[in-house]
Amino acid sequence: MSKDLHVPTERIRNVLLAGHIGTGKTTLAEAMLTAGGVTERMGSTDDGTARLDFEPEEHDRHHSLALSVASVPWKGHKLNLLDAPGGVEAIGDAYPAVRAADVAVFVVDATAGLQPQHEDLWAACAAEGLPRVVFLNKLDKEGAGYQVNVDVLSEAYGKPFAPIEMPIGLEADFHGVIDLLHFNAIEVIDGRRIEEEVPEDRREQAHRNRELLVEAIVETDDELLLAYLEGDLPETSVLAERFAEGIAEAAFFPMLCGSATSGIGVQVLMDFLVEECPSPATRTFTGADGTARTASDEPAVYVFKTLSDPYVGRVNLLRVLSGGLKADATLTDCRTGKEHRLHQLFVLQGNQQLPVEELAAGDIVAVAKLDDVRTGDVLASSGAPFELPAPDVPEGYYRVAIHPVSAGDDDKLSTALSRIAEEDLSLAVTRDANTAALVLNAYGPTHVDVTLKRMRRKFGVDVETSPPPIAYRETLRGPGSGTGKHVKQTGGHGQFGVATIEVAPLERGAGLVFEDGIVGGVVPNQFIPSVEKGVIEAMKKGPLAGYPVVDVKVRLVDGKHHSVDSSDAAFQMAGILAFRQACDDAGMVLLEPMTEVDVSIPDEHTGAVMGDLSSRRGRILGTDPAGPGRTMVHAQVPEAEVLTYPAELRALTSGHGRCAMRYSHHDTVPDHAAKTIIGHAQEA
Repeated sequence: MSKDLHVPTERIRNVLLAGHIGTGKTTLAEAMLTAGGVTERMGSTDDGTARLDFEPEEHDRHHSLALSVASVPWKGHKLNLLDAPGGVEAIGDAYPAVRAADVAVFVVDATAGLQPQHEDLWAACAAEGLPRVVFLNKLDKEGAGYQVNVDVLSEAYGKPFAPIEMPIGLEADFHGVIDLLHFNAIEVIDGRRIEEEVPEDRREQAHRNRELLVEAIVETDDELLLAYLEGDLPETSVLAERFAEGIAEAAFFPMLCGSATSGIGVQVLMDFLVEECPSPATRTFTGADGTARTASDEPAVYVFKTLSDPYVGRVNLLRVLSGGLKADATLTDCRTGKEHRLHQLFVLQGNQQLPVEELAAGDIVAVAKLDDVRTGDVLASSGAPFELPAPDVPEGYYRVAIHPVSAGDDDKLSTALSRIAEEDLSLAVTRDANTAALVLNAYGPTHVDVTLKRMRRKFGVDVETSPPPIAYRETLRGPGSGTGKHVKQTGGHGQFGVATIEVAPLERGAGLVFEDGIVGGVVPNQFIPSVEKGVIEAMKKGPLAGYPVVDVKVRLVDGKHHSVDSSDAAFQMAGILAFRQACDDAGMVLLEPMTEVDVSIPDEHTGAVMGDLSSRRGRILGTDPAGPGRTMVHAQVPEAEVLTYPAELRALTSGHGRCAMRYSHHDTVPDHAAKTIIGHAQEA
């Protein structure tokens, strides 16, 4: 399709295909590629022949795990398809791509209806002001429903939801669609679009659904609405004109229908995208500083995806925001200020790269070997800088510790993690301050498994996982005292240091407070810091389970010294021994990190979720409304009880639960739980 690679801005349509896993997004993309003549035979996710699911991990799981891109020529236009993953543990890849699209097509399975992942990406598109279209898919499958889905979607999205098509027949009888706006029946036979009258037995239902469509259209225009309320039904031509404007404004959400596997409704959808949906020429981007940029402004590109290839290196996918783009253009990264020369431009067809010399504003392109350019960056002409707000990618709260199988692979692991994190912004890697363990934050166990397989395949690093370390701490139960004596005679100079201290617990977060209470010089001034050093050293490993001791007040009250044998080392050891004895005298308690958990759930799951949090030793802090039909539950829960909570919450709420977690404070571990934790630590 080389002749179709460069088209003017007005004839480009950037289409994000979104929705829940299994709804048929990739199959729809494959059907569009076939309809547009890009492929002779439609690929399949089931047998691994889909052009857009080309990673080995996607072949193994038979669904998309990463964003992929392909272009389709259609009736003098170019459809850039951005096939977003729909699995809850892969969806993070879709968020940066929302900004690269000009319309989102949400694919809904007619046999399953509205599903959880529609909610997340729908909200992301709404935040970006992106027009949204619903494609009701799989109407030829057993158990498919049309009207029930219209009713559910209407309830979910209100009057802005506008069905513009309905099927002719269902399940095995499905063979065409009815255009509700123009009120005719459409079938595609041998590639030809044939329009006929609406079948008599479908007219009553079609008229009811057309009323929903007309109401959605007229409510976006005050004059049309007033006339409609007075009984004046606008002409179809007037409705059609306002219809396209309303889509561009995201004032309502049209629904088309069909079957990707059989191809019914696919070409009608493609016609709709080029005839009714906005081109990049109408798009305005608002920068982080409030400035605006349109397609006709100075050249700028937005990076919406980064790929890591062990042979090619970094490959960035770009949306040309403005000004067009030519090979060998030099642009400046507005984040770093570094200039980059874009040597060769490629249009992607899945994993196939097609060279191109020039692209218009609004188009999608791939560029290799741009060092230090990452997802979310904007590259612009040096005299016209422009930055966009960073992509809002939900944080992952599923945590595992990772370490290489081979001890010598530490450097390879660090490089691999850095490159993988560039590909997937939903991943985060941290190093535990106490154990130095590498901790991977992801969306769930599948996300972790896929990430580790990619690291092995791309970078040759085998990684093992384990539960992440919990930052337990120890502190004093009450006041106490202790004396440390370090007295040795070994011939020549000996070692002599005696220190007596008093200890008391402090409030959480106070750390160590050390006071000098010496009277009469029994411990010379130069050795008082030595005692403090010893106390600090002793606090690194507490007596209960070897965890650091925190939040204590230590007062040095007495001691003895020797004019010859006393030394810094002797009084450090005295401080260590004194603190250990004082801990025994005061008694110790174990502290654990507490996590603030905010859980957004449908109202009907509130009781089950609150009960589950309580069973995890959690304390419910309260609830708040979280939108229509949803509740936000606020709780504090021990970190050890929520390490795998995101995946378990999804199971408990049939995928509809969302959570955010953050460290709150350390609190005392109940005695029964402390015994288990201490026992495990001593065994280790």
